[in-house]
Amino acid sequence: MDWHELEAERPGCSATEIPKVLRRIARADTATPTSTLERTQGDLQDLLLEPGRVTEAGTAALPFLVDLALDPDTVGRPFLLELLADLAHDGAADHPRPTAWRQQWPRLRTLLADPDPEVRRTALRFIADRAAALLERWQQETDPSVRVPLLLALGRAAASDGPAAGSRASDGPAAEVRALLDGLLHGEDRVLRVTAVIAAAPLDPRTPQRALPVLLELLADPALAPEFEKVWYEIGCEYPYDRDDVVSRVVHLLEQHDPLTAVSFVADLAAAGRRTGDAGLRRCALDGAWKLLRDRPSPAAAVLPLAAGLLEDEDDGVRYRAAHLLAVLGRRAAPHADRLAARLDDPGEAEFFDGTVGDHARWALTRIGDSRALPDLVERLVAPYRDMQGRGYCIGDPRQPDVADVLRPLRAHAQLLLPAVREALRDEVARTGWLVRDLRDVLRAWGEDPLLPGETDLHHPHWVPRPMSPADAEATVLACAADGELLGRFGHALDSITARGHLGSGPVRQALTALRAADRRLTAYGDYRALLQDEEIRAKIDSVLALPEGTGARGAPGGEAHG
Repeated sequence: MDWHELEAERPGCSATEIPKVLRRIARADTATPTSTLERTQGDLQDLLLEPGRVTEAGTAALPFLVDLALDPDTVGRPFLLELLADLAHDGAADHPRPTAWRQQWPRLRTLLADPDPEVRRTALRFIADRAAALLERWQQETDPSVRVPLLLALGRAAASDGPAAGSRASDGPAAEVRALLDGLLHGEDRVLRVTAVIAAAPLDPRTPQRALPVLLELLADPALAPEFEKVWYEIGCEYPYDRDDVVSRVVHLLEQHDPLTAVSFVADLAAAGRRTGDAGLRRCALDGAWKLLRDRPSPAAAVLPLAAGLLEDEDDGVRYRAAHLLAVLGRRAAPHADRLAARLDDPGEAEFFDGTVGDHARWALTRIGDSRALPDLVERLVAPYRDMQGRGYCIGDPRQPDVADVLRPLRAHAQLLLPAVREALRDEVARTGWLVRDLRDVLRAWGEDPLLPGETDLHHPHWVPRPMSPADAEATVLACAADGELLGRFGHALDSITARGHLGSGPVRQALTALRAADRRLTAYGDYRALLQDEEIRAKIDSVLALPEGTGARGAPGGEAHG
């Protein structure tokens, strides 16, 4: 066929490249290097896929893509199925079943019964939103690694379908799915029992809460844990979930309905892990507690005894997580200060996370205000940055705090810490290190000169925003409170209102009162800084709400000029 006149997605590339890439995929075999195959697949994706629509070249290539996907000798068939599903999804933007797809569907549907479970699992994307088609597949599917994602898709599809107009709730595919899930909830297959709880949640959000005893029994069983890694797939995921991932899903579902029930559940998992000697389960429970605490203030009271109870655990990873939780809890952890001090030299580490148990115990003591954290504090904080490997962490996981986040609040101890901070700054300036800005910010926060002797200029200028006008400040507060996105201007607007010295009783006060009562973190962060910024924002809101009522427009002119 003539490809010259067809539209390709990638700018500057002709559609004539498509048959060349298709041939490279067709000729690949098991000896083809993975990097070469992945590069070829990426080229094909760039040529065919444009979000929101299918190009002319994509439609023209469709029969050849299906040919390759149907051929058991094609290497990388799951990729082709994912690409076909992406094309089908985008092609359905204007018409649910364009002609080209209707013509290919009889061939594509045969992949749902392909001998390869991975192919069948990937092909579920073609029917993932159709409860009736999924039910038909359920009756024929026997492989557990396909049945799990099939069941999860059934719950979502049935919840989206709902009863047809004029029909009863007991009619149709949704009713069949409910009956199927109810039977599996009481069945003998233990992995499918857990799956059925999660699959039923879109149809009835209270299902996980009612099934808590079953979930606790199954997820706390060490013998069942390895089974999840064999069969627990989601549609569109290349690798299976492990037990920790499944627990995280359950905790998330519980949190949506009742955060305190979710905390109670992870505490019960930790207790079960202690009884059975399952350190992995204890780590998993603390990870769940951390995510709950990161997202909401309400779990704090229940997380405190959970973390404190595991501070002396025999497993390094458990102690690491427990110390991190106590640190982010701040002054709430004060009753456990002596136990934290006993862990200052604990070298225990957690896989993939930076720092030691002792590092987090030291940070926890600084948050409490305990002076036992101060000796060698600065040296320990800057030491990781002297390692040429740097620091490694995943945003959202427990990790060591940044230097400035630890030191800025310690102004009361500035004179004791100042020599070490200045020495670290001299070293960082000489090394052109990463900490120059942080250390200078610390000195400013302490009211100290951020320049070293002989310095006349800063490599990193410090910008100080001017106060907003009353109208700008109040408009910013209302906008941020309305859309739930607390941008950097929000805290600045609160400071500007506080500087003005009064606040009316109108919409701004009402919006801040509602925001202060919300059970969510007032932050844009997703790691430990979520709790620090939440504390800061809530304190600023309290200051604004404590202002007397008043009228008039005092304050600085509008705008955000920098000086």
